Amino acid sequence: MFILQRYIGLSVLRGFVLLALIMVSLFSIILLIEELDQVGTGNYHWLLAIKYVVLHAPKLLLDFAAFIGLVGSILALGSLAAHQELVALETVGVAPRDVTNSVLFAALILMVLVLVNAQFVIPSTLQQANVEKTLAVEGAGDFIGDAGYWAQSNHRFIHVNEVENGRIPVDVEIFEFNDQHELLRYLHVDRVDLSGGVETEWMLLGVTVKQLVNGRLQVTREEAMKWQSFLSAAQLGIIVSRPEALSLTDLYQFVQGLKQRKEQSYRYELLFWQKIMIPVSAAIMIFLGMPFVFGSQRTVSTGKRITLGVLAGVTFYVVSQLITHIGSLQHWSPVIIATAPSGMVLVLLAVIKMRAASKLSPG
Repeated sequence: MFILQRYIGLSVLRGFVLLALIMVSLFSIILLIEELDQVGTGNYHWLLAIKYVVLHAPKLLLDFAAFIGLVGSILALGSLAAHQELVALETVGVAPRDVTNSVLFAALILMVLVLVNAQFVIPSTLQQANVEKTLAVEGAGDFIGDAGYWAQSNHRFIHVNEVENGRIPVDVEIFEFNDQHELLRYLHVDRVDLSGGVETEWMLLGVTVKQLVNGRLQVTREEAMKWQSFLSAAQLGIIVSRPEALSLTDLYQFVQGLKQRKEQSYRYELLFWQKIMIPVSAAIMIFLGMPFVFGSQRTVSTGKRITLGVLAGVTFYVVSQLITHIGSLQHWSPVIIATAPSGMVLVLLAVIKMRAASKLSPG
């Protein structure tokens, strides 16, 4: 019995892999076509464009996890049904509950893979893709390595040693020179507050200022001061990760930091809960695909099952986007916005189960 259950589970996993390859390949080609428009800008060549697309593959897997779960399970179970394998399994004593347990096993594996992808893979691959592209396109004077990030404009240099939670530059050094290349002012900054959303003006916190005044070195300490940055939005993206590129833990810690400082955190909190719900949604969508197979094994073709699954997946995506936009405008709780689409699917599954039970009941 265990061998048969494992066979079903592996079949469902193969369905996930097949659909993941199809989806990633399709949207990678679309992304590559977009990137080719920028090939030739600066030092950005076609090999870097291909690498940029490849590094975005984990993000595509995360974006389409729910769709892959739904249609992948329909592909796998539909194939078993089309070849009469499900019927054969029933004849040797494999009950529907055993099939459900096998699908649950596959769903749990998919959830774990999605979480690992979101936590460990995507933050590094997206940031690497962004850094390499930016340096090639417009960051000829920038440098990033083990010693941190360096950039310069005219007579000013900036050195960022570390980035906290992927969004907060800490241990920052700023050097300002005159036309004779003499050091006018040196700033050491504990952390930079970029929450104001102003790309050209930074709020420096915990600043030690060293400068020459009448030939003598003067050292002062400022708790906060504004500084006119020379970094473009693209250059800033080298050191500050985009919200969607943050790991779950970094995003959570960043949200908590914003709340402690009583700053606006709604956008990041919503993104955090949406990321948390992606693996849950993927698992739920897998079980949504089961009625497409078991409800009509003999009357519905595999192509029709897949079509219905695709329509269900697209509907789920559209409803999710509508809830997100409406909820954001109405300032609903991020937890409600993130969990509402999956909750609606759970209600739908409960209704399907109740209707199936009522048809099987006598009278």
